Amino acid sequence: MNERMSLGGNITPIGTSANIVGCGLLKKAGYPVRFRDFVKIGLPFTFAAIGAAYIFVWLVWGMSTAK
Repeated sequence: MNERMSLGGNITPIGTSANIVGCGLLKKAGYPVRFRDFVKIGLPFTFAAIGAAYIFVWLVWGMSTAK
């Protein structure tokens, strides 16, 4: 459950504390971040992280059980 919450947190600006701080710093510098704009960037990166994790798990544990 914790892994899913962490991955989902990368999609939204309020999902993790780093996202909140980053959005706050951008707003303070005069670059407000809208929810839709954040999701447009966060969603592809989240899918890339899920894909990389899947490949890693398959290489480390999947291939060892196939032998």
